[in-house]
Amino acid sequence: MPRAAMPWPWPTCTRIRSSTTPTSGPGDMTSDVALQADAFVTPGMRLRRARLESGMSEREVEERLNLVPGYVVILERDDYQSLRSPAFARGYVRAYGQLMQLDEQVLLAAFDEQRQNWEQEKQRVETRALQLQSSGLSVVIGLAILSLLVFMLWWWFGREDEPAAEPLSQQANEFVVAGAEIPAGEQ
Repeated sequence: MPRAAMPWPWPTCTRIRSSTTPTSGPGDMTSDVALQADAFVTPGMRLRRARLESGMSEREVEERLNLVPGYVVILERDDYQSLRSPAFARGYVRAYGQLMQLDEQVLLAAFDEQRQNWEQEKQRVETRALQLQSSGLSVVIGLAILSLLVFMLWWWFGREDEPAAEPLSQQANEFVVAGAEIPAGEQ
């Protein structure tokens, strides 16, 4: 049963040119050399390519490495945020690479570079959020909310100062009969 497609988390990766597609097996070092010659290739792309070349399914890799179902997909998509921590992600990538007989140093160097890029992007986002918090916009919004609250309180308590309508018993005791006024006591 095919797994649901997950969005790609890092747009910093470049495409692999078709001329670098390896034709030999996963243990052959020429496939890694061809991948290195191209632009940056993510560890997940390397692992996926090696798994497909070896003919193993995602489930087989998960069983051999004792991984939780779905972790192979996460590793192949370089979605390390979904894992417990970067240390676990690095260990999973390393074990998966050993199973696929890939060069460990090259694979982990690509992982570290990608993780560093992700952390830099995360820092930029956090820095931008802090800048927005300290900007004058938040002060203006706060003052507007405070002014609205003060106006509402003034309006609410100001209504009690207005004279209330007199009850019917205190209204004029005069009756109007056919246009003539008769005092209440003379009836």
